[in-house]
Amino acid sequence: MFQWEIMCGFGLSDSEISKFQDPYEWLRFFPPLAMEDLKAFGLGCDWRRSFVTTDINPYFDSFMQWQMRKLKSMGKIIKHVRYTIYSPLDGQPCADHDRASGEGVQPQEYTLIKMEVLPPFPAKLEPLGGKKIFLAAATLRPETMYGQTNAWLLPDDKGAGIVTSVPSDAPDDYMALHDLRTKPALRENMV
Repeated sequence: MFQWEIMCGFGLSDSEISKFQDPYEWLRFFPPLAMEDLKAFGLGCDWRRSFVTTDINPYFDSFMQWQMRKLKSMGKIIKHVRYTIYSPLDGQPCADHDRASGEGVQPQEYTLIKMEVLPPFPAKLEPLGGKKIFLAAATLRPETMYGQTNAWLLPDDKGAGIVTSVPSDAPDDYMALHDLRTKPALRENMV
């Protein structure tokens, strides 16, 4: 469901929903409703001490600014690189709660393995004759590099479409390499 539909389900009219374009409308509208619900649950609370913890409350905002300056001056707050998921569709980073699916997905660190293509080049690479050609394959398991025997290329795979093959660790790789050695017709379809 879209957010508009959810809010219609709360019984809000279109004119009421359009007011939520202003982010502060959320702070004006929902806290009183939350207080009513909590009272209905029987929560005993001194509501006189409740306050909004955003910049809409200038006293709290001033306190937070002071606290952040103080902590920074003590070396408790630093600026640092933080990897995040980026949405090419939205053109911005997106946190877990921003995604319709894929919550819990975190950036993965790959190791790139640079491999030189040795002559004779396949027909599709002949225009590059006389030049050094390198392929870069990404792996999550660089320790298997010593057991690699070949590389698979597929333009519509993840990343660059170049995957190293470790037949000793992957039965599928072993069978594919065996098939290429024993079935010449398969090699004819290769680049």
